[in-house]
Amino acid sequence: MVSSFFAAIALHAALSTAAPLVTRQSNSTNCKVVPGDEGWPDTQTWAQLNQTVDGRLIATVPLGHVCHAPAFNQAQCGKLQSEWGFASLVWVPAWPPAEFMSTWFQNNSCTPFGDSSAPCDLGNYVSYSIDVRSVQDVQAGLEFAQSRNVRLVVKNSGHDFYGKSTGKGALSLWVHNLNSKALIPAYNSSYYTGPAVHIGAGVAGGEAATFASNHGYRVVVGSCPTVKAAGGFTQGGGHSFLSGIYGFGADNVLEWEAVTAAGQHVFATPTNEHADLYWALSGGGGGTYAVVISMTVRAFPDGDIALASMSINVANAGSVDAYWEAVSTYHAELQPLVDQGFVAEYMVTNDSLSLFGMIAPGHTADSLRSAMMPLLSALTSNGSSTLTTAAMSLNITHRISYHDLYAATVEPLMASNSFAPAVAGRFLPRAVIESNSTTWHTALRHATSISNSRYFASVTTLNARNRHRRAAVAPNALQPNFNTAFSSLIISPRWSNASPWSDAAGLVQELENDVMPVLEGVTPGAGAYKNEASWMQKDFQEAFYAGTYLRLREIKARYDPDGVFYGLTTVGSERWVSDSEGRLCVA
Repeated sequence: MVSSFFAAIALHAALSTAAPLVTRQSNSTNCKVVPGDEGWPDTQTWAQLNQTVDGRLIATVPLGHVCHAPAFNQAQCGKLQSEWGFASLVWVPAWPPAEFMSTWFQNNSCTPFGDSSAPCDLGNYVSYSIDVRSVQDVQAGLEFAQSRNVRLVVKNSGHDFYGKSTGKGALSLWVHNLNSKALIPAYNSSYYTGPAVHIGAGVAGGEAATFASNHGYRVVVGSCPTVKAAGGFTQGGGHSFLSGIYGFGADNVLEWEAVTAAGQHVFATPTNEHADLYWALSGGGGGTYAVVISMTVRAFPDGDIALASMSINVANAGSVDAYWEAVSTYHAELQPLVDQGFVAEYMVTNDSLSLFGMIAPGHTADSLRSAMMPLLSALTSNGSSTLTTAAMSLNITHRISYHDLYAATVEPLMASNSFAPAVAGRFLPRAVIESNSTTWHTALRHATSISNSRYFASVTTLNARNRHRRAAVAPNALQPNFNTAFSSLIISPRWSNASPWSDAAGLVQELENDVMPVLEGVTPGAGAYKNEASWMQKDFQEAFYAGTYLRLREIKARYDPDGVFYGLTTVGSERWVSDSEGRLCVA
């Protein structure tokens, strides 16, 4: 075990230019150390940590090293280039613990698209990861990072937009293999009695859905199957195809199992001595208050469920103006469907709207088609449009299990999801879409036409007018503007990994300075979903937390007074800055 560790260390050092032979002093005693600093732990110290965690300390060797000297391999590099950035790559057995999907924070340091003659530079990658298999592993990592002044990262699947699951010179607690699952047929407490599912922090949403389905139940998980349900998804709020009737991920948590910064192993429920931690973990942001080991959530009986897909575009509408009239009509008629508990996910560009999934729990194909008739009639009867049901490629699918429906329709589409360097988000308040529709659609049309129609919106509907969905288990830290929004938008540019990396910074600036102000101008104070927005979000404390920030900061001070848990835009993150060499330093 030890010999293989030292072999990995040698490869790790050979591939990285981030660990010079000559040590240097950190710029400040208030900074976390990085490789090459005088205080950086030596190889023997890392080896001792490796022994403590039973040989499961992993030195980072990025996947992209096969595309760089001296390890360049043309065949392996070509294959990696074809798969890079897609969500499906996260789930392959070879996906190493330090990999993450945020293109901006990869910074082209050791990707398949840089200069192949240049060596692989770890850049923003963590230096080491602990393959966490127990509470004791977490405690060992926390103690080591704090006693050695090493930055700590909590890493799950690496889907986050903000690079929170990585950090230069960091030690990562990789919780991917905390994958226990258990059905609790009759959970009994003062706040809930009924079926529940217990899942480890490393259980992906697709796994959790499959497990629940095999026992005749549904659980609220994300639309991307590789997003870990107990990670940033639920801790950040968690919208789902099932949220229309069952609430958001954070609304369904019965208890959290976690380890605090001080190494205390706790269980947090709405009624015990850690009720404040329960409240914060349930929507207050992932990787912020403690290391989550597992969570227990409500389960719901499975049954009939249907999904509709369709598309509207300039070609089938007849003209650009007719297309945008159809988009406005679509949104007007979508509202009554959302009010019935349906959830729609769709994409809007300057010339097409693709509804890839509107899920209707409790419906058959016939009943969903009947419910959609007002929408279809309104679209096809518009005098300025040439739309027909056939032209829109309407398709309706029915199953008697949510997981079966999802696996047959949505899951294959998610495999090709990828992140662009520039991403932002915005809530669309119900009041705006109801009373100011014309102004909103004018703004959306303008935003999606900027820079030769480069930008598009990925939209998820959130709330019915009367919010008749299942009440939350207990009060939680879900951002209040989440509960008043009709939908949440992710705004992204079209991006090719073949594009020069120098273009990325321009995209970020264009999105922040040109595109988002157009949408923000018609949605003042709306904010954005903290899991799906920009790391450059202005006044993130209000935009992402909407009045809950002060209480969350007080809870963080109780459980993490020294700010061990850090991530861009998380509660308490303003106390830290990065210096010119990437160290995390006290502001």
